[in-house]
Amino acid sequence: MIATDNLPFACVSCVGFQRLVAAMEPRYKLKSEKHYRTDMLEDIVGKVERKVKALISEEAGPFLSFTTDCWSGDTEALMSLTCHFIDHNWDRKQVLLNAKTMLGSHTGEYIGDMFISLLEHWDISHDRVVLVLRDSGANMVKGLRLAEIPDLSCSAHTIQLVVNYGINSQRVVLDINAKLKNIAKHLNHSVLAKQKLKKIQQELGLPEHSILQSEPTRWNSTLHMMQRMVEQKRALNNYAREYGKIATLSPDQWDIASNLIDTLEPMEEVTLEVSKSEASISCVIPSIAVLKMILQTEGPNTIGIKTLRESMLQSLQRRFQKMEDTQCLVLATLLDPRYKGHVFSEGTLDKAKRWIKEEHAVVSEQLKMATSAEEGLHSKQRRVEVEEVPGPSSVIDQMYANILGPHGSPTQESDEDHLISDQLQHYLQEPVINRQTGKPLEWWKQNASRLHLLAPLARKFLCPPPSSVPSERVFSEIGNIYDKKRSNLKGEHAKQLCFLHDNLRFLNWQY
Repeated sequence: MIATDNLPFACVSCVGFQRLVAAMEPRYKLKSEKHYRTDMLEDIVGKVERKVKALISEEAGPFLSFTTDCWSGDTEALMSLTCHFIDHNWDRKQVLLNAKTMLGSHTGEYIGDMFISLLEHWDISHDRVVLVLRDSGANMVKGLRLAEIPDLSCSAHTIQLVVNYGINSQRVVLDINAKLKNIAKHLNHSVLAKQKLKKIQQELGLPEHSILQSEPTRWNSTLHMMQRMVEQKRALNNYAREYGKIATLSPDQWDIASNLIDTLEPMEEVTLEVSKSEASISCVIPSIAVLKMILQTEGPNTIGIKTLRESMLQSLQRRFQKMEDTQCLVLATLLDPRYKGHVFSEGTLDKAKRWIKEEHAVVSEQLKMATSAEEGLHSKQRRVEVEEVPGPSSVIDQMYANILGPHGSPTQESDEDHLISDQLQHYLQEPVINRQTGKPLEWWKQNASRLHLLAPLARKFLCPPPSSVPSERVFSEIGNIYDKKRSNLKGEHAKQLCFLHDNLRFLNWQY
């Protein structure tokens, strides 16, 4: 309960909890708070850690992806690491590996060393790492470059930078935003103002919704604020006429606000899509392609915000200009049966086909290495089953054997390339599945045996998430753990509680 429900250790001393335990089992005597904070916590963390390590080693397969982020509280700083993989049943899995205490200055060198130490702690070799999703902070970028780990910026964070750049590029939009913030501040800091607004809403037959405030760290909170303001436009105008206190927008500004909402809503839809727990990096290229098309379109709902839309388009093109040169993004999109090669620019599909051949050779070797131990256990039995062929008896016979024997390497390579090309071509000629209702991993589960050469590649490249949101969610839980009743909680205990909070659920409390 303490880890799962973020309760303080002191709850075991609470009268209500003690009465509950006594009612369930009168013979059981609760131990001291110290026992649960030290002995029991350490024991459970050790058991769960061994279970997770075995899972990553035995069931995750050779391909792992990660998200990472840093968080600073009032007294502690932590670095998170979440692991993502597709298991043998084609189910997407996510497990929290660490929320580790950070000491000293958070330089790129420090972050790189810490990341490598985390991989070593979990016995994860570099060649198993497909991709690491991280934010765009200079120290994080430098750290992963120094660690020589394949990395990619969080797409949700990058879209936020695009939106903020667009909003800050047009003065009229900044003025509108400032006015709406002042209205929200007034109506959220006065009980009397809320009561007056509610009365007006009732008179006008409007929904009795509260006015939302924007938050600097969440760009879509600005969108939500605008949506609520436009919904309550008549009520706000009446409030300003009757009571003053606030300055509402002019008719032209209300129209611009409505147009701005139409522009920002698709950006939020994409942000939410890439933030889903089941999302894959395969959605990045299609989503950005669609956003570019939307920003390039002109119409009645673009009046008054042309500068903003042009700035957002330029920022989007600049920040994602290399996405079709990024192998993991291209191959993930190609191997997603919802998209395949339909969203690529000219020339990218040919590049993707070449990359498929190269990756097929790499992945085939990785799979052989991953199964070598198991094959070693049965090698003796296989040798008994294979018919022995006598070798050449003299040097002359050996030379003839070399000349006349099979020259298979070039032919086998050519045949293998031909097979993977044929299988890829067959896959691409089939229709795509529905983007909204289709389930890529379920599709691959049903077609893995038929497309046996492509399936390992799909399992590898569809496993990375498109954002570092999983790591950010870890810190939301950290914030709950560090509540005012736990002001003296040590960083090590916070790390352990966070680790258990996520993984006990993941393991269904079977550890």
